Amino acid sequence: MTRLLLPASLVGLWTLSLIALKVSDQWAANSPNASVLSPAIAAEPWGLVNPTGNSPTEPKSETEPSTMAITLDQYQQYRTTIERTQAMLNNAEAIRLSQQYGLNILNITWEDTGRYQNSAVGPNISDMTIQMQQFNPQTKAYELSLMPVIRYPNFTDKTGDVPLERFYIRVGNEKGHPLKRVTLKEFLGNFRNYLHTSNSWKGRTKSLLAPRDTHVLVSAQACFLPIPAGGKAEFNPVLFNYQSYEKNPAVLAILVTREGTSATIIDNKRDGFAAGRTWGQRLFFNKNGSRASLTGQRASDFGSNPDAPTSSIPLTSEQAESSGLNMVMLIQVPLKQKPQPRRDFSLNQALPSAAPMMESASRGGSNVEAAVIGHGRVEGPYTEIDNLPIERDPRFPIRVTVQFYKATSNGMVSPEDMRQINAQISRVYQDADFVGSLVVDGSTGRPTEYQGPKQEPPGWWEDFWQRYEANSGQSRQEAMEMLRKLRGLAWMPKTQAELQKALTDSNRQPQP
Repeated sequence: MTRLLLPASLVGLWTLSLIALKVSDQWAANSPNASVLSPAIAAEPWGLVNPTGNSPTEPKSETEPSTMAITLDQYQQYRTTIERTQAMLNNAEAIRLSQQYGLNILNITWEDTGRYQNSAVGPNISDMTIQMQQFNPQTKAYELSLMPVIRYPNFTDKTGDVPLERFYIRVGNEKGHPLKRVTLKEFLGNFRNYLHTSNSWKGRTKSLLAPRDTHVLVSAQACFLPIPAGGKAEFNPVLFNYQSYEKNPAVLAILVTREGTSATIIDNKRDGFAAGRTWGQRLFFNKNGSRASLTGQRASDFGSNPDAPTSSIPLTSEQAESSGLNMVMLIQVPLKQKPQPRRDFSLNQALPSAAPMMESASRGGSNVEAAVIGHGRVEGPYTEIDNLPIERDPRFPIRVTVQFYKATSNGMVSPEDMRQINAQISRVYQDADFVGSLVVDGSTGRPTEYQGPKQEPPGWWEDFWQRYEANSGQSRQEAMEMLRKLRGLAWMPKTQAELQKALTDSNRQPQP
């Protein structure tokens, strides 16, 4: 049995060669939160920095949105925006445009640090989704939605190997301090120094680096959020790691935005939605020891902040992208696990997608632009290491997934949108020392190739399901029903037999 390869089609996005900041110095000075990010820090590029890159500046964090009750009309209007954005997965024109560049539209992506050769599974694999929660004032219940993501095909998983020292991140948010820039190497080498509560990491170890870490494994993607003009989306990246369970995480997840860096262990059990169970664990911004979901706002709205001085410079979508305002990095650091007892369907299973839909004239043309990423209200305490004695697993590489967020209100994309997305994602790989697939290219000798057996062993799925059921309290059938509800697609199998038939019908091969 294999992982669920959700409907494929569309594009990935990110500007890697220079995640430098190119907006005028006025933005930092005029920002309502300039005390948190000084102009000097704003002027320093973060993310994956090209050695020859310049050091422009960017605007400061927007203020947190207030929580307001919504009317039924407001709910229905925004629900329409969400559904139109989700429909991108089956939009015939979007699929055609994406396939011109060898890219896929997905709502679940495979972000693995260790995959068996020519297999959908491996010794350290993770599913990533972008999830939104919306309150329905009529039913008084919360609803979850998965958002479209654009990247290279999940199965082949084209990746690049980039030197560790090229990555820069911002820290200080975890302690409520002014932000400063450090290298990812410094952050991981002195990880205890960058925790809100340093003793949440049991023991005296300071570093999560391994001798192998000359390079990190990098991939890129574009993530779409439903944001009408004047609106704002609240969302969470969600990570499900197949090997992790309570008190025995297989990865540390590090979420990096322009506002700082937030680290947490993945146990697939914490930080659920009010809407109920989901596939994986929500990731949050760490605001001085408290957790907050991420927010997305159109660059054009962010740039027309009514509180900004009249002399402020309007922010275009292009400026927001070149400044990294719409960028998020999801970093996975593999961890050693305690020996597991032996304990077969995954969310990443290859299933036939719904038939592509024809473009609806009533939806209008593309209104895609960069989504500036911030954070929302505080929701509770932020969990870092959960008092565990974590230790780096040197068999696997560090993986960095770079995300560029886009706003849309109707799910429509134009040829120019796709051209830009393809150009951005291509630049990621241009900066890598090695490029290719660790899944289908055989033994590559790349510095990010994991150490260990490369063939899928018998019983892998049975082991997974026993871990999952023990950790979540859900049966396989309950998990499948949850996924069916979450995805909202008629083809999600209800039974194991139905799943097996879908797998047979799909004739999955190691290709998009």
